[in-house]
Amino acid sequence: MNSFQKTEFNTFGLRVWGGHIERVYPPHYHNEIELNAIEHGFFTYMLAGQQTTISAGEVALFWGAIPHQVIRFESFTQVHWGTVPLDHILRWELPRPFLLSLLSGKMFSQHQPLYGQRFFRQWESDMATGQQALALMEIKALFFRFAQAVETDSFQVADAHPTEIFNERAHRMAQFMSTHFQEELIVNDIAAVVGLHPTYAMRIFRETFGLSLIDYLTQQRIAYAQQQLIITEANISDIALDSGFQTLSHFYNTFHRLCGMAPGQYRASVRG
Repeated sequence: MNSFQKTEFNTFGLRVWGGHIERVYPPHYHNEIELNAIEHGFFTYMLAGQQTTISAGEVALFWGAIPHQVIRFESFTQVHWGTVPLDHILRWELPRPFLLSLLSGKMFSQHQPLYGQRFFRQWESDMATGQQALALMEIKALFFRFAQAVETDSFQVADAHPTEIFNERAHRMAQFMSTHFQEELIVNDIAAVVGLHPTYAMRIFRETFGLSLIDYLTQQRIAYAQQQLIITEANISDIALDSGFQTLSHFYNTFHRLCGMAPGQYRASVRG
């Protein structure tokens, strides 16, 4: 987990690994779907401005392009992580309601007795010995089990817990940006939500999340743009404006800086 870098668009590819959570991690993001399996202990994620706690015996999955971070954990929590490239997920032809929810920033979590620690350890071994295809078939089945539960309405999106740690006002600003990023926002607008002077608001946000208000807002906008490039046929200029960017040039420059390629290249790469 300590390979995750804040404010950088990471690339992990198809990987499975395990370990203990040792500290609170800064926000990070990557283009793969992330899986977490908790062997013992618990931790709380901040994803799209919402907190979700994952406990022992649960498996969680979400799209890593949405900025996320571990903000609370029990000492010696044992976790298994996995990352699956988005192009695999799109080729699986998962049920559309589930896929759209996943790409909208929903974190799914449920107890999965079948897919416990032994499976994740086996997948890690498979990856190390060149048996990725075998592991991927079983991971695919796990995704379809999640999707089946969504279709039958027997599964709920993991509940977001009220803000309770770090600076509550910083969390409220993150939640505000996650729901209003499509609007034309400036720092003064965000600070006003919690009744703070803009300079102080910027300071406590950086102290809490390790990045600036504007960086966080920009990441939300880019993640939404990525989603729209994947699931719609909308033209790029419309996506740029719908994502909250005021000019097309700013969108192109920011997208290339954060994702390493132009929006059109990104759409082509994830669609194969």
